[in-house]
Amino acid sequence: MPRYCFLSHVDPRHLDAYRKRHAAVWPEMLAALRDAGWRDYSLFLGEDGTLIGHFEADDKDAAQAAMAATDVNARWQAEMARLFMGEGNPDEGFAYLPEIFNLDDQLRALAPEKATTVITP
Repeated sequence: MPRYCFLSHVDPRHLDAYRKRHAAVWPEMLAALRDAGWRDYSLFLGEDGTLIGHFEADDKDAAQAAMAATDVNARWQAEMARLFMGEGNPDEGFAYLPEIFNLDDQLRALAPEKATTVITP
């Protein structure tokens, strides 16, 4: 399953509002994300406004397009836009980062007997 990581920037003046909004995401938005194919979606927010997101999807572009086609996403992005640095919809300004390491992938690549063996120094 492809994994995606993105970087964005919340305006540091609005960190509390951003946290509050994400503590109780609209049920309709949650369902739309699920139905669009977003899985294992998490956000991480630094005190300087750095926002890191991670999700899995069969096809990132298709999952984003499915969200862009929903009314709830348009309403959500309009509300969130005032909390971010820059102009436009926040979900259109993600900078995607390439994955360069994944522990599970590398363990699976080992011979099955080595994947479960604990290596001690």
